Amino acid sequence: MAMPPTNAAIAASFGLLADLLEIRGESAFKVRAYRRAAETLGTLPEPLAAIRERGALGRVAGVGAAIAAKIEDLLDTGQMRQLEEIKREIPAGVAGLLAVPDIGPKRARRLHHEVGVGGVDDLRAALADGRVAAVLGAGEAKRIAEGLAALRSGGADDGRLPLGVADALAGDLMERLRAAAPGLERVAAAGSLRRCQETVGDVDLVAAAEEPGPVVEAFAALPGVARVELKGPTRCRVMLERGVAADLWVLPARHWGSLLVHVTGDQYHDIRLRSLAIARGGRLTEYGYAEGERLTPFATEEELYAFFGMQVPPPPTRADAGEVELALRGELPAVLARDDLRGDLHAHSGWSDGTASVREMAVAARDWGHAYLAITDHSRGLGIANGLDAERLRAQRAEIDRVNAELAPFRVLQGIEVEVRADGGLDLPDEALARLDLVVAAVHSGLRQGREKVTARALAAIRHPLVDVLAHPTGRIVGGRPGGDFDMPALIAEAARTGTVLEIDADPGRLDLRADHAREAVAAGCLLSVDSDAHAVAGLDNLRFGVGVAQRARVPPERVLNTLPLDAMLARLKRNRGDADGPEGPPA
Repeated sequence: MAMPPTNAAIAASFGLLADLLEIRGESAFKVRAYRRAAETLGTLPEPLAAIRERGALGRVAGVGAAIAAKIEDLLDTGQMRQLEEIKREIPAGVAGLLAVPDIGPKRARRLHHEVGVGGVDDLRAALADGRVAAVLGAGEAKRIAEGLAALRSGGADDGRLPLGVADALAGDLMERLRAAAPGLERVAAAGSLRRCQETVGDVDLVAAAEEPGPVVEAFAALPGVARVELKGPTRCRVMLERGVAADLWVLPARHWGSLLVHVTGDQYHDIRLRSLAIARGGRLTEYGYAEGERLTPFATEEELYAFFGMQVPPPPTRADAGEVELALRGELPAVLARDDLRGDLHAHSGWSDGTASVREMAVAARDWGHAYLAITDHSRGLGIANGLDAERLRAQRAEIDRVNAELAPFRVLQGIEVEVRADGGLDLPDEALARLDLVVAAVHSGLRQGREKVTARALAAIRHPLVDVLAHPTGRIVGGRPGGDFDMPALIAEAARTGTVLEIDADPGRLDLRADHAREAVAAGCLLSVDSDAHAVAGLDNLRFGVGVAQRARVPPERVLNTLPLDAMLARLKRNRGDADGPEGPPA
């Protein structure tokens, strides 16, 4: 009997349905419902098959009777009737056009029906032979060609996966392997995925089992494997049907630490460790330290690094950027850890484009061990996200007050992710913003304006006395658009001067600020925040990706605003200092 589709596969089906319905011109309400379902289902910790078995599909956020019926179709048959019907009308490749900057649903529909474009490859050909210009005009063709070039430069077309996609794929593989492999004791992601690289070339997994052979065989036979490229007693490399390579190493648990170190660090980090072993007269392998016939295995990473007299470098820093020498001297700087974060300053609820209620988000954040969560739904300017105006903000405040009364001492803060308009103004009046606990400003549109214009807009937001945080400062999408051509040194300098916080948006599709910008911001004296930008309960776990960025940038915890207790954090906000001329120094 075939295994039921995974949560990730079911979520992908709903995401594709939303894209194709949007291209067909269906109502925004229906499209948004399916897109929310995709976001929620892909992040559920429990398999949907198990949720259905206990009769709880209807209790999943955003899953009504119609969506539940479609989930059951997918679980029973592997197909969704409505999706198969619309795929006969609109090829799935047409949905891929939406990833190209400046191609929305209407333009994708025209490209398909009037130009005969069935996907990104067809689009390239149609641009090259002039068909796009003939139908849409030379100016439109030029903009689309520029968007396609931007898409390629953003990494979506170079064979590498954005971090979030690779993470979901690795999670799916590990879930299947746990169900199929006898004797499997543990399995974890390693390689560039564990180092929180923005994009991942292939998926590396390590596993522990007393008898590796059956685990290797189970991995080679997993659903979704197109072919086996290498298979040995302890290792297997496969090519998945989606064109991505996946590697698995399996050793007994007594070798777990050395195996994890071996597969996590980049090649230069590995070379440096091997050179330390050679200097001691031995060699370092995935099995441990060997000197002659004697082998010293390492069950944990801590044991291995301690053997060489080193501190343990956080995985995102293992790239031969001086971390080995610092660790040998015991001088690794303290960097942000996940447990340092006491709250989250950027998250969404069902009031705009989130999939969960304020209470559901708050309870989940509390269960993570946080003391506070800022609900920063979109403002009215982002119409596609069901943005809030001043009247809806007042209604939301009443709900937040009720949740706070129930969950105290946990605190929900009312914020807003306010749009920065083309003229640099904010799309809500100051009197509405002043009633909020904090304001997160974002430049979402017009990112292809020239450097002078986009920089001026961001600077205006940074200088606004009621803007506390500049969200995802470059606006880039990993594997998609490269973001605006902002003068980042100017933004960083002004943020440092005014005390405006710069965000590391931890959504794996953003990771913005990048590590290099975060490093520059800390050097300039800026405060940072590391925020989930969660649009569903499971999205609160995005913080681990943001922490990875901060670690690679060597951001100390005292330079991250949301490491502070609630009262101290609020006191550090620009609006509460009454001082727009500059910060008083980093948080204590």
